[in-house]
This record gives sequence, structure tokens and C-alpha cells, in this order.
Amino acid sequence: MNKFKRSVIVSFCLVNLILGCTTSQKKQEKVAKQDTSGHKVPEPAISTDSLTTPQQTLPQLISLFQQQPSFSALDSVENAIQIQLPGLPIEQRYKLLVQWQKILTPNVHRLDARQAKLLPLFDQLEISWIDGETDNNRRKRIETKFQKGLSPEQRLVFQQLLNHYIEIKHEEETGAIFHLSPSYWKSLFASNLEKDDRKFWDQTALENDPVIDYDAGLVIDRVTLGDWAFYWEQFLKQYPKSHYKKEAQQNYQNYLSHLLVGLENTPTTEDNSNKVLPEVAQDFDKISKRHPGSDVALSIAAFRKALAASTEKTDLLNLGKSSIITVTK
Repeated sequence: MNKFKRSVIVSFCLVNLILGCTTSQKKQEKVAKQDTSGHKVPEPAISTDSLTTPQQTLPQLISLFQQQPSFSALDSVENAIQIQLPGLPIEQRYKLLVQWQKILTPNVHRLDARQAKLLPLFDQLEISWIDGETDNNRRKRIETKFQKGLSPEQRLVFQQLLNHYIEIKHEEETGAIFHLSPSYWKSLFASNLEKDDRKFWDQTALENDPVIDYDAGLVIDRVTLGDWAFYWEQFLKQYPKSHYKKEAQQNYQNYLSHLLVGLENTPTTEDNSNKVLPEVAQDFDKISKRHPGSDVALSIAAFRKALAASTEKTDLLNLGKSSIITVTK
């Protein structure tokens, strides 16, 4: 066989090999876009860098992540969840959410060996407070300023964290920590849950695991706290059978308790008296006008009435608890 014929045969084989690989890749992409019932799956809510392979099941991918957490392993699990979740029975979706919460949450600080170096840099960051600034705007402003002081490599790691809704927050007596935002669960799971539970995750993501108190004082203004308590009041009335009813009840009770009683550095009443502080009275009035006739407004009224009827300095904590109106449908 001469050199020209050998060359033609080699070229022909290479062409077939390339066509075969291309066809295989297209078939895999087509399978990845469908669930087991053949329906098209919505575009992923979380951006991932890798696709799950047919050889690995979701339990196997989760197990691999447990053994060695990494961004790539996290991407694979998230992608598999996005593909398989719509095809699961509804009760299995909730079980998967809880399972993944227990596995991922304690490992968000172990995804990259370089991420630990970000924490001391964050602790050194000085951010001034701006009156009236929303929590979301403040968080974005902090993230922008923080990234400016990072090296390209550090900025890449930080961006990978943000892509998975992992923030850096300052925790009292601990310092900077990695915090997995509830927006992660809203993005990855909520669209495949019951309607009422999608509402639960919408508000939970908005609140973003709020630190209600810090250094013995409220760090959320009372009117916002009143709005949040009202939201959970309405949620409990509209969705009494929600999967997250217990969590909603706890939020309602905690927010109202903090609102009425206050804390050491943000008290509700004057020293040595049961008289409500003027600025607190103004906030109470605003909340009551915003939500007239609500259980939140009725609780505020009951608390103020009980204070006015007390002749001696009273136990605010117990008084606050007894003033909260229990939500009923």
C-alpha cells in the first residue's frame, strides 16, 4: 500500500472518530435536558460547571461530596438534583432537601483550601453604616469593596462562593464565617415544592437568616421586624397545612417577642418605669397603622395596655409572651 492510500485511510478514520464523538456528546446533552418522563426540564437556577455522568447516581455523587467536598463535586450534585428533582414524588423532594441541607451546610467552609484565607481579610474590612440602607444593598456594597482588595486568585474563589450563595458574614464572638444563604434552597428546590412552601422560601430568602440581635441590641429596625411578624401571621392564616408551619410559627413568635420586649441595649421602656420610650411608641404606631386589625397590631395594643395597668416595674419578658396573640385561621 503506497503512502497516499495510507494517508486517505487515516484521514477517513479520524473523520469517523470525530463524528462519533460529536454524536455521542449531542445524545448526552439531549438526555441531560429531559427527566425520566421525557419532559423538558427548566433551565438550572444555579449555574454549574460540570454535568453528572451516567455512571454516577445522585446518592453516589452526594457520597463523593461527603468524602471530599469541593466546588466540582458540589456542581455535580447540584446538576443531578436539578435534573432529577421534577421526576421525584413530592414527599421525596422534601426529604432530599433536608438530606442535602444536613450534608452541605457544615461543609461550606471546606470547598477550597484557599477560601480560609479570605476570612481574616474580611475581618479587617471596615464598612461604614448608611442610614436607611437595606440589608441587600449593604451586602452588595460590602462584597464590592471586599473584592477590590483581593488578588485575582482570591477574587476567583470568592466569586465561586457567591455563585453558590455562600456569603461571608461577621458573627458575634466568632468573627468572619462562611454563611450559606437561604437563597440557595430557594433557587435549587423551591420551584419544585408546593405553592405555600415556595412562599416560605421567598420570605426566608428575603430575611436571609437575620441576626435579630447583636451585642445585646436589635440590629433590625422595629418597623421591619413588625412587617416580618405580619408576613408570618398571614402565612399561617393562608397556609395552615404548610410543610413549614412550625418554622413559620417560631418566626412569628420570636419576631413579636423581640419587637415588644426589646433588648438590653435597645430597650422598649424607660429605666425603672413601665412607660414606653417615645421612639418605640412611634414605631408601634407605625406598625399598627400599616397592619390595622392584625394579630401583630392587637399584640402591640395588649402589651401597651398591660404596661399602663402595671403600678410597679414588671417582668417584660413574661408580659411580652402573654401579650402575643396566637395566630388562628
